[in-house]
Amino acid sequence: MLVVALAAPARADKPKSLKDRIKSVSNRMYVKSGRLELTILPMTSISLNDAFYQKLGGGLGFAYHFSEMFSAQAMVTYSLNLDADHASSYTISPEGESTIPYAGKRTFLASADFCWSPIYGKISLAAEWVMHFDTYIMAGLGGIGGEQAEGSSFGFGMDIGLGARLFFNRTFAIKLELKDYMIFTDKVSFGEIEKSDVQHQLLFNLGLSIFFLDGDEED
Repeated sequence: MLVVALAAPARADKPKSLKDRIKSVSNRMYVKSGRLELTILPMTSISLNDAFYQKLGGGLGFAYHFSEMFSAQAMVTYSLNLDADHASSYTISPEGESTIPYAGKRTFLASADFCWSPIYGKISLAAEWVMHFDTYIMAGLGGIGGEQAEGSSFGFGMDIGLGARLFFNRTFAIKLELKDYMIFTDKVSFGEIEKSDVQHQLLFNLGLSIFFLDGDEED
C-alpha cells in the first residue's frame, strides 16, 4: 500500500513534454476563424505576363474564414489596359497582314476561390518589432470580361494562386496574392485564322484587408 501511495503522486507530477508545454507559435495577435475579411485593392492589381497590354486595376475582395486554416473568398477587379509596345518582333506579311497574334484587352476579372492556409508564424524585425503572417494556397473558378477575338465577350475558366497576409494588429493586414487565371473559352487570331486556345492571365494583387466580427476564441 505504501508503494502504491508513493507511486500515485509521482505519476501525477510527471512533467509535460516540451511540445505540450510550449507551442510553436504562442500569443496569437489575431484570430481569423469565424470572421469576415474585406480586401481593398486601390489600383494595385498588376498583370505580369502581357506582351501587348499592361493591366493596372483596382477592386474588392470578400472572404469568410471557417477556421484558421480554411476559408472561401470572392474577388472582382477592373483593369485599365496600357499599351506595352512589345510588338516590334512581329512583322507584316507580303499580303499586308500582321502576324501579331490577337492580344485581348481584359477589363473585368472575377474569381471565387477556396483557400487553405497551412502556415502561420512571426517575424522579428531588429529584435524590436514582431510581424505576424500567414500564407495560403487558393483555387477556384473565374471569369474575365473584355475584348476577345470576336469583340466584347466574357471568358470562363479557373484560377490558382498563392497568397500571404502581414498583420499589423487584429483588424488590419496587408494581403499579397499571385494568381493565374486560365481562360478556356478564348480564341487567338492570326490574320484571318482563329483557333481556340487556353489563355493565361498572371496577376499580382496587393491590398489592405480589414477584419470584421469577433470570431471564435483561440484554444
